[in-house]
Amino acid sequence: MKKKNLWLVIGVIIAIILLMVWLFVGTTLEEVTNPETDPMMIEQNV
Repeated sequence: MKKKNLWLVIGVIIAIILLMVWLFVGTTLEEVTNPETDPMMIEQNV
């Protein structure tokens, strides 16, 4: 049972790291490719 819990914890940690990386890269790429669609810029332009 301990080994199963260990792999569960490792899997959750990897999933969280991948999610954070995906969100960070996604927001960075959006800002670089299309700065006009940045929500803050849209609010300032209106």
